[in-house]
Amino acid sequence: MMFRLQIVRVGALASVLWLGTWSVGAQTEPPLVFILAGQSNMVGQGVTAELTADQMTTPSNVTYLMETGETGLFDRARFGPEVSLVPRLAQAWPDRELIFVKHAVGGTSLLAWAPVWDAARAELTRNAEAGPLYTQLLAILDRHELRGDAEIGAVFWMQGESDARYPEVAAEYFDNLTTLIAAFRDDLQNTELLFVMGRANPSPERYTELPVVQRAQQRTADDLAAVRLIDTEGLSKHDDGVHYDTAGVLELGRRFAAALATEMRSP
Repeated sequence: MMFRLQIVRVGALASVLWLGTWSVGAQTEPPLVFILAGQSNMVGQGVTAELTADQMTTPSNVTYLMETGETGLFDRARFGPEVSLVPRLAQAWPDRELIFVKHAVGGTSLLAWAPVWDAARAELTRNAEAGPLYTQLLAILDRHELRGDAEIGAVFWMQGESDARYPEVAAEYFDNLTTLIAAFRDDLQNTELLFVMGRANPSPERYTELPVVQRAQQRTADDLAAVRLIDTEGLSKHDDGVHYDTAGVLELGRRFAAALATEMRSP
C-alpha cells in the first residue's frame, strides 16, 4: 500500500458515509498532502453561490494551497471537486494535518504539463504561454517545503479535453500521460504514488479525438500500477457540454474520494 498508516475499521453505522467503513486513527506523522491538477474541470465551474451552508464548511485539520499561497475553499465565485473531496478525506483522517495543493489551468493539454518543457511543442495546442505547469506545481510544493517534510497521499487529475481537439496530440496521449505519472513518482520519491484521474468526456462533436484520449486513459489505468480511472458518465454539465455544473463538480469530488476509499480497503 502507498499509505504507511494504521487503518481502523469502524462500525456498521459508518456505512452511511461516502468513504465507507474506513477511517484512520490519531497520527504522529507529518502532514499528508493531496495534489489536484489538470485543466478547466479541475479548476472547476461549480457555482459557489449555489452551495448550501452545510456544504461551505472547511475542516479544522485542512489547509488549502494554490499558486498564490494559502486560500479558502470558498474564496472564488467558482469551485472545483475539492469542495466535496476535502471533507470526505478530513473525515477519514480526523487527527492528521491534511494539505491540499491545487494547480490547474483551463484549456491546457499534456504538452503544457510536460515534465521536460518544450514551448514549441506546447504551441501545438496553443499552450506556449501556459507552461511549464509541471515545474510550476513542483515550485509550489517546494515553496511550502512539502516534498521532503510531508507525505504525498495521491494525485487527483482531471484533464484530456484539450488533447482531444488535436489528432497528432491525442495520438501521443498515452505516452505523454505515462511520462507525467513517472515524473510525479520520481520527483515525489514514491514509486507507488496513487494517481486518480477522471475520464475526459466533453461533447464529441467538437472534441473529435475524444475516443483516442479515452482509450489512452483506460490503457494507462490498465497498464500502470496504482492508477485509477474515474467514470464521469452521468455528471451534469453546463450548456457548453464540456464543464461540469455545480451538481456535476460535487459528484466528481465524491467519486474521487470513493476511488481513494477503495484503494485504502484493497489488500
